[in-house]
Amino acid sequence: MDLNHILFIPDGNRRWAKKRDLKPWEGHKAGGESFKKIVEYIVKHNTVKYLSFWAMSKDNYIKRPKNEISHLIKIINDLNIQFAKNEDVEDYGVNIRFYGSWEKIFDKKIVTGLKKVEYDTRNNKKFFLSILLAYDGKEELINALNSMEKGKRINEKTIKRNLWTKDLPDVDLIVRTGVNNDPHLSGNVLLWQTSYSQLYFSETFWPAFDINELKKAINDYSSRKRRRGK
Repeated sequence: MDLNHILFIPDGNRRWAKKRDLKPWEGHKAGGESFKKIVEYIVKHNTVKYLSFWAMSKDNYIKRPKNEISHLIKIINDLNIQFAKNEDVEDYGVNIRFYGSWEKIFDKKIVTGLKKVEYDTRNNKKFFLSILLAYDGKEELINALNSMEKGKRINEKTIKRNLWTKDLPDVDLIVRTGVNNDPHLSGNVLLWQTSYSQLYFSETFWPAFDINELKKAINDYSSRKRRRGK
């Protein structure tokens, strides 16, 4: 089957850290290293054209300890700086976008840095890397509906045009890591683009999710037949 867009729900950072008597943010840092390896492999092997990561939900930002969240945001910012300096981003035509409420709630300096990366990579069109930060899919849909012109007929096209993620195609494969006898989706992630997505659940915690685990997910997807309601 054609594979164009993978969405990762990279779960298990804190549980990975807990098993090693480490602080939660040390798990997030290890998860950041896995993120870099997975992105690098997919870009260099032309695995898909679109890759999305749900790095932080709105609930994460609101409900988790502030100390942990501040560390997580710093890790995200450090990764952002590394990507900005990486020549492969330009060489492989990587377009980087951030979606969610991050502009409203992150520190001004970090917001400026993230916006700079978006601006600097805006003309790259070979590969699209989307990072969901302080993101909530229901909030995105509500915002889209509120943004529509009054009296204008609502249909799929008008809703899609008003989404934050309007440029993203449908997700072919959702990979959720860190699943332990409870395969499930976190609500509110790219709700518009995931109506026909295939699901892959891995017991491996995200910091331990490597290229071999990625290949397992892709091979599993390739063995399926997508019916799309037919």
